[in-house]
Amino acid sequence: MAAPIIEFRHLSKSYWEADQEHAVLDDVNGEVYEGEFIVLLGKSGSGKSTLLNLISGIDAPSRGDILVDGQSLTGMSEDERTLFRRRHIGFVFQSFNLIPTLTVRDNLLLPLELTGRLDDGNRTDLENMLEELDMAHRIDYYPDKLSTGEQQRIAIARALIHNPSIILADEPTGNLDHDTGQDVLNLLDQLVRRSGKTMIMVTHSREVIGLADRLMTIRECRLEESNC
Repeated sequence: MAAPIIEFRHLSKSYWEADQEHAVLDDVNGEVYEGEFIVLLGKSGSGKSTLLNLISGIDAPSRGDILVDGQSLTGMSEDERTLFRRRHIGFVFQSFNLIPTLTVRDNLLLPLELTGRLDDGNRTDLENMLEELDMAHRIDYYPDKLSTGEQQRIAIARALIHNPSIILADEPTGNLDHDTGQDVLNLLDQLVRRSGKTMIMVTHSREVIGLADRLMTIRECRLEESNC
């Protein structure tokens, strides 16, 4: 059997408030395999976003280890985790997180510039992706001139443009109406599955749950797994 692309080993994360330690994740163990679409469930404040931050290296665990693509993030410095994230992780946020002072073109070029991959071939890939998303006519628009659905389409393109192995999506349809959310969800599922990438998505959408390969639920600081 192939090695997991993500592995949690006795992973714990706590925060200190007023001299008291508050556990968010406690002794979490689990594995995610290449090409899987995992939906991450749990109550508000249960630690879902914390787990995504640990997978991406935005945050470091209090105890335990997390391996991504066979590399231990726990042993990396903050700068090393940042470089790792830029190369291997794509993020799709509920709030889009597009840079308002950059055009669509420049928002998409930024991940390539940060990873030193910007060349004529990638510029062509960018144009082809926008064509596929039916957004080529918006390439020189600023985010505030786009609809919410268009902004999320660009956010998806930005997450994929540097060809990461893992996509992390945190409530990507939360700010969209039902029909627009369904269109964006189907697009994201199509693009990620076709490219064979691994995706972990935080969501409460029943439609999304139906598309997943497996469900992971954070309950009382632990991670529970189940098949769909």
